[in-house]
Amino acid sequence: MVLSLVKGQKIDLTKNNPDMNLLHIGFDWLAPKQFDVDVSAFLLGHDDKIVREEDFVFYGQPVSSNGSVSLEESLSTIEKQHFLINLPNVSDEVQKISFTLTIYESDLNGYTFQDVTDIKLRIVNSRLQQEIAIFPIDYVLTKESAVVLGTLYRYSGEWKFHAVGSGFFGGLADLCADYGVEVESPNDECQNTIPTIQPLTVSNQRVQTVLEREGSEDVEVVPTPTIEHVQLKRSSVVQFNERRIETLSNQSEELIHLFDEPQESETQTVQSSPIVTQLNTDFFKTVTEGIDLDSFFHSLSEVDKTFLLMFENGKIDVKSAKDYLKTHGLMLAFYVNTINEKANEHLDDNLLQIVNESIKVFEEFEPLFEKIKERVRNEH
Repeated sequence: MVLSLVKGQKIDLTKNNPDMNLLHIGFDWLAPKQFDVDVSAFLLGHDDKIVREEDFVFYGQPVSSNGSVSLEESLSTIEKQHFLINLPNVSDEVQKISFTLTIYESDLNGYTFQDVTDIKLRIVNSRLQQEIAIFPIDYVLTKESAVVLGTLYRYSGEWKFHAVGSGFFGGLADLCADYGVEVESPNDECQNTIPTIQPLTVSNQRVQTVLEREGSEDVEVVPTPTIEHVQLKRSSVVQFNERRIETLSNQSEELIHLFDEPQESETQTVQSSPIVTQLNTDFFKTVTEGIDLDSFFHSLSEVDKTFLLMFENGKIDVKSAKDYLKTHGLMLAFYVNTINEKANEHLDDNLLQIVNESIKVFEEFEPLFEKIKERVRNEH
């Protein structure tokens, strides 16, 4: 049976299928003829940065450093391109493989994913030619020019897949910058070549990769993104947690009945306080039921812990967050997404949301968030 994934869903791939070692990750979409949509894969380490230059796989570099990931044109009519991933051959340094879609020169021609429909990602057991799952983008994107469709990632020695499905305002250059690949500006003597791509962590032994499309006679320059363009913005998609909605509804009714009871004296009014306190305690227990706070805490890096300590009353302004993350070479939208990935893994839901000019903790997690901050303070 083929699984149909929804945004945010995670599935095991190898845990109960030890023979699943060759994956086919296929992509399909519908776009106007003038659109040039590209797929890319970023092989990332523990820090969510690219491990080495050759581990950025795209049209100009279709094979990863050790050949474990390769990009191929699909002969099938149900998809346009696909990656083949030989899981046993993926370097131990690689903890995650992120799959993205971008529109070529979107900043020049104004094309966005608003006009791209029927986006799908397929996961196939290549050896058995058996389709495992499909992830359709069944919601509308707007002015985004890049989409992170999903990630393969290691967990407890096995491989899992996370259906991300997040759109961003920014093209391939912005994705490269966030994943630790530096796009250099062309010099005056080389105005007709595409800038070379190099990892931020490589110093002297940099191997230049020229981003040239096969068969192109005239290769145009990809302009260096402006400062304003570097900061990607995550698209907003409303998600509902039916279990929490039901819990909140039930407890609201209990509170209504509590205050509807006649209050014969001040003594009775005072005695009602412990009941309200008990309700709040029960609510906190319900919200935190089934989560693994310890594992979430241990998944946080020192950068994460310092960042969370900056929150006051469950929020931080976007400017302060950007200033802090900039010193660590991180982009706000991607960073918040990374924190939420950890929260989904261990807390079973997103922890943070970007609202206007603030980053806020979801209301139901505020008591838990304060416990996390207290634990960080005690650790330091």
